[in-house]
Amino acid sequence: MARLRRGLHRKPRSATGARAQALLAEDQASPAQEEIPTRYKSRVSTPPDIDTLKRLVGQSVPDLAAQPFARVRNAGTDNLIYKIGDAHALRVARRHEAIPSLAYREPVAMRSLKDLPLETPELVANGLTGMAESWPWLVCSWLEGESAEAVGHAFTETDAKRLALFLLDLQGQKRDFAAEPNIDNHWRGCPLVQRDAPTRGAIADVADDFDAIALAAIWKVALEAPPCLERDRTWIHGDLHAGNLLVKDEALSGVLDWGLSGLGDPASDLMAGFTLFEGAAQDAFWKASGISETVWRRARGWALSTSVIAYAFYRGTKTPIEKRSRKLLEDFSFSI
Repeated sequence: MARLRRGLHRKPRSATGARAQALLAEDQASPAQEEIPTRYKSRVSTPPDIDTLKRLVGQSVPDLAAQPFARVRNAGTDNLIYKIGDAHALRVARRHEAIPSLAYREPVAMRSLKDLPLETPELVANGLTGMAESWPWLVCSWLEGESAEAVGHAFTETDAKRLALFLLDLQGQKRDFAAEPNIDNHWRGCPLVQRDAPTRGAIADVADDFDAIALAAIWKVALEAPPCLERDRTWIHGDLHAGNLLVKDEALSGVLDWGLSGLGDPASDLMAGFTLFEGAAQDAFWKASGISETVWRRARGWALSTSVIAYAFYRGTKTPIEKRSRKLLEDFSFSI
């Protein structure tokens, strides 16, 4: 290839400064890791202790009172997760920024979305702790399977078709109670133009690692695509990365973590065609999705925007999200 990425072998710059913090404030992607990254420490508060949570769950669902509670490792940045017995999960926010999603977005999605072709958690009970600082908690069904990211699952054409059909069904669900894009879901589903400044800023910040000209060209094409009309907005999941997808018997089986869900441009979910699939699987996803060139361009813009902002923030952390973002940005750097 004629064009090489500038500064490919340079040592990555730190992204822990004020500029990276400002970029991430516009769109935080969720890393699949157990410990809170150092840069988040100042925003973490102490959620209710496990005894309080057991008492609340027992009051709401007496049948679960005597079940064992086991902390789930690698639960993510936003929530603590406990497995209750064999069939249920308890989710509780572990930092203030995650409270709105757990209090509204997740339970509404679990109540509203029915008969989807992949497994999704079902709401059992939810509420507030009732303490001076009320923390939301939620009990849902436990889905069997393994994280696609944790097991390094290679997505197949069959997986791609399954996810495409899942998204088509999701987009056809009644949208009555779906929440609007807002800061609590990192503005997933909003018009791409609202992401212009942070995306261009992040592209500039990572220019020593990737071809900024190529990335800017992709972003320009996405912005020039006609925006999603109000009538075309649908339910979106908002966070379709491999850490939120389950596999059983080496096949895609379920979709977890609806904390960024709501109403928005379906292209913000269809970016999975770029972030999850390659080669024949990617072709199968686009064919099964049946989307227009316009939506495809916006989906590519979403993939670029979320990845470049995440990479600018997580660069050097050796986290799954850094790895995912780097891979896509490398691909995009050579795609123009």
